Amino acid sequence: MNTEFISGQYDWGLVVVSYVIAGFAAYVAITVVHRVFETAAEQWRWLILGALAMGCGIWSMHMVGMQAFAMPIPVGYAVGKTVASLLAAIAVASLALYVSSREQLGLGAVLVGALLMGAGICVMHYMGMAAMEMSPAIQYDPGLFSASVIIAVAASGAALWILFNLRRISRHRRTPARLLAAAIMAAAISGMHYTGMAAANFPLGTVCGAVDGLGGTWTTLAVAVFSLLLAGVIAGLVRADAAKHAHLREQRARREDEDRARFLSLYDPQTKLPNRASFQQEIVNFMSRAKRSGVNFDLYYCSVNFPGEPSDEIIDDAIDGIAKRLRAGCQPGDFLARYARQEFVFLRARMHEHDAPEAVRQTLRVACSAPIDVRSEVVSPQSHIGFAQYPSDGDNSRTLLFAATRSADATPSTPTRGRFALVR
Repeated sequence: MNTEFISGQYDWGLVVVSYVIAGFAAYVAITVVHRVFETAAEQWRWLILGALAMGCGIWSMHMVGMQAFAMPIPVGYAVGKTVASLLAAIAVASLALYVSSREQLGLGAVLVGALLMGAGICVMHYMGMAAMEMSPAIQYDPGLFSASVIIAVAASGAALWILFNLRRISRHRRTPARLLAAAIMAAAISGMHYTGMAAANFPLGTVCGAVDGLGGTWTTLAVAVFSLLLAGVIAGLVRADAAKHAHLREQRARREDEDRARFLSLYDPQTKLPNRASFQQEIVNFMSRAKRSGVNFDLYYCSVNFPGEPSDEIIDDAIDGIAKRLRAGCQPGDFLARYARQEFVFLRARMHEHDAPEAVRQTLRVACSAPIDVRSEVVSPQSHIGFAQYPSDGDNSRTLLFAATRSADATPSTPTRGRFALVR
């Protein structure tokens, strides 16, 4: 027996409004996922807010889309089932945001997530339809019903893929890409809804059992305004949080630049030893302490040369190795600096007899002259170690350095080109 059905019409203005709601909710969801990805410590807060924005947006799109379909009978929606459909939409959004915010998203995760989300969207939609409590019951076209389920699953998979992959897009392409992605997601969500609506057939004589429930123009307006306001507030929070973190990153980067500049002004970037400027400051401190305490100090000058003119890379690596040896021999209170490319200076307070200059000079000579493995080669440096005592050999850094370079044990076969850098 053929059954006749009630004919209805769409209010295309409300159809457009429903699409805009879905698109705005999708855009906010995309921005929230990016926030979750960038602020792992606050991810649960953003997941909850994003789920509310996206879930309420999907549900509102559904409600406005239902109201867009006008039938020649009074229609309302049971509160309990309507709230259940809203909770289903929020659960779907929560799952989507959680899955897409993970570090990795494999094919298996996309498939499982799409199936679960698709099922949730179908529950949300058809629970909302059931909230009308029609009698006799709505009859669904099997083909269109199946198509709506397939669209729900496919749209869910597309949403997961979009949400996951837009996290890493470059800043200058971010806004256009998000707008396009939100438009695609809104089309998919709307496509599922209106396919499900097309599958629904209302027999002649159908009566709505929830006519005294939710419904009407004011309910539609309230739902639309609420969902847009909620999504707008959450989008504002995302923007404010992103600006705050960007400001914090700028401050941190500025501090790091300042720290690096301060480090480079006082330390050698290659060996991480104090440099010439740092030495000039520290020797003043040594002289001040000597005047106060009466404990004098010795200054040692080390110049290193490499016979055979090895490459700059080999020299740099060998200098690194020598610096580590010299650093290993330092005692508390000592000061070691790289004064020039192949020159080191060493300050030590003479507090014990075993700190006799010749013994320390020999220790430094061994550290500077012992063969060292560099890039699969054995390099045998030649060193020149000089010594000066404060204040007998000089009462300022220049005269002490000059005295130390003059006492360096240079030989005719090992030129002391480094010594001249000290006395320029």
